[in-house]
Amino acid sequence: MRRFVPAAIAATAVLAAVTACLILQPGGATVVESVRDGGQIVAMVAALTACGVLARGSSVGTRRAWTLLAASAACALAGETVDGIYHVRLGLGAEPPFPSGADLGFLAAVPFAIAGLLAFPADPGQFATRRRALLDLAIVALSLTFITGALSLPQAYLEATATAKSWVGVAFPLADVVVITAIFLSLRRSLPTQGGRLVLVVVGLALNATSHSAAAFLAAGQALPALGSLFTAGSIYGYTLIGLAVFWPERTEEERSREGPLWPDLLPYVGLSAVAVTALVAWLAHKPMSPYVALPAAGLVILLLVSQMLSHAEARSLLIQSRRTEALVRQREAMLDDVIDHAPQGVASIALDRSITSANPSLASMLYTPLSALIDSTTDAFLPESYVSWVFKSFTAPAGPPQETYESDCQARRADGTEFWIHWSLTPIRKQDGAIDYFLATFQDVTAKREAEETAVANLAQLEKLNRLKSEFVSMVSHEFRTALVGIQGFSELIRDQELEVKEMKALAAEIYNDALRVGRMITEMLDFDRLEAGKIKLDLRPLDVNELVDEAVERAVVSSPRHFVKAVLQRGLPPVFGDADRLTQVLTNLLSNAIKYSPLGGEVCVSSRLTGGAVEVSVTDHGKGIPPEFISRLFGRYERYEDKHAGKIIGTGLGLAITRQIVEMHGGKITVESVVGSGSEFRFTVPLAAIGGAAARSA
Repeated sequence: MRRFVPAAIAATAVLAAVTACLILQPGGATVVESVRDGGQIVAMVAALTACGVLARGSSVGTRRAWTLLAASAACALAGETVDGIYHVRLGLGAEPPFPSGADLGFLAAVPFAIAGLLAFPADPGQFATRRRALLDLAIVALSLTFITGALSLPQAYLEATATAKSWVGVAFPLADVVVITAIFLSLRRSLPTQGGRLVLVVVGLALNATSHSAAAFLAAGQALPALGSLFTAGSIYGYTLIGLAVFWPERTEEERSREGPLWPDLLPYVGLSAVAVTALVAWLAHKPMSPYVALPAAGLVILLLVSQMLSHAEARSLLIQSRRTEALVRQREAMLDDVIDHAPQGVASIALDRSITSANPSLASMLYTPLSALIDSTTDAFLPESYVSWVFKSFTAPAGPPQETYESDCQARRADGTEFWIHWSLTPIRKQDGAIDYFLATFQDVTAKREAEETAVANLAQLEKLNRLKSEFVSMVSHEFRTALVGIQGFSELIRDQELEVKEMKALAAEIYNDALRVGRMITEMLDFDRLEAGKIKLDLRPLDVNELVDEAVERAVVSSPRHFVKAVLQRGLPPVFGDADRLTQVLTNLLSNAIKYSPLGGEVCVSSRLTGGAVEVSVTDHGKGIPPEFISRLFGRYERYEDKHAGKIIGTGLGLAITRQIVEMHGGKITVESVVGSGSEFRFTVPLAAIGGAAARSA
């Protein structure tokens, strides 16, 4: 518009001066005729130049239209030039012959103008139906024909003395009717694609057409000569408007996609209104009408009836179509509601203030909340407020492209206060201007999935740990077996190859015996543990005297470990316990063996017993190095064996305490340990009394 406004102001100033000259007629008819002829030539040159420039800079379809309009302006310019030559040769004020070359040029401009108007690219959405378009076109054409006949415009051009002149004269009003009809069709077809440029062109062509007819009508009636002179120069205004089209900005794709204005659809009714006004004016003026005017009038009546019938049919068709569409929409909405209501995931629409405007039963069931209570509540009831607010703000962040979806796992809170894991997805629903209207959220309970994943990770870690312990166990057992076998082999070779005394041979035999016992003990431990793990060991449960078992175990320890001080501090008179004598002896032997193993030479190991609740508690205490706190939790695991790097090599499989724990638990007791690094350790285990354990066994 920056170029159009100055050009329009300049053109308005020039046209105002020309209009004043034509109305006031300073200098007489000669000056008026010179101004009129000169103004028409200048305006036609401007229109020709503008259409040529637009033709060069337009696309293929639009280029053809502007080229045809340029040809129309060229024909009109040629006719006006010939008319000017006649005026020069015959003298100003003289009338040129009719018809002349100028008239042929003016008439030749009409088909080019019509073709140019119809060549503009059409908007296919402008006509509801082809029948309606043809009907409106016929109404406009008949309306113009009626008005032309009622005003006796053809008679204004007719001359009874010359038939050729009469036909040429009739061609002018008919051409005006055709041009205005083409203008209507062009506005209906191409206004959305061309915009203001097309408006300037059609208004200019309409001024050209109506000014010719108006001038002929006033000349025939010999009324208002000044006004007739102004209408004769009407093409100055028309071609000036066409020339201004080059300054109007081209429509953008966004403007072309917009819905066109309504007023072009009203043009047929404007034509009918003009027909009514013309008929009323003619009747009030008592002006007789030609009988030929009845033909377009009858045609208009028929077209109005057809238009009414067509409108009724179109309205009925639209009503039926709208009802079908509404039924289809309702059906799809019902189907969508059913899908959402029966969806396994929770679905909800959430307003910008975090309030829930709608939700499905799955979400209510997931949150242990009635559906009615969930509606109009906020997400704060089950999701952290700060977290949801942060997610909402991420969709309106100014930096970067707008986010379309947010997905994440988070912990949610049910109505009963329990927490669980959900996977939720949030999608903004935007308005036409891009602003967020509300959010659509889906929720899925993934607690079981996450627990399964965590369990799988824990199991994998446990498997890796067991694999590591197994490798260490195999390496350790292999080393222990090899050590024992090396001792047995070496001592045997000495006995075989050396001449030894009986005392020396007995000492070597004792070493061989101890190594054999160690290998047998390790094999027994591995077999026992395997049988315990498989549940193949059955206990021979019966009432026992724990103190008796302790005394026997202490006596064996004293004999096997003379370099340690092992004693028993027992509570006498204890009630019998319910247990397997062999397995409890195995427990005592393992604990005493470990206490002696980890005690310094000459160290004291004490075994005590006491009654506690419904069980007898036996404890084994040593005064060794003690066990670090971080190792106590692993002490009763398989293949676990604590080794002090500052102490000597500890022999064993690492299965003793694991076997001990399982035997104690099979009896229904518990085993615990307390240890202080540098002070020693105390292992305690319990065995149920016979009265309690026997009753439990019988009930089982």
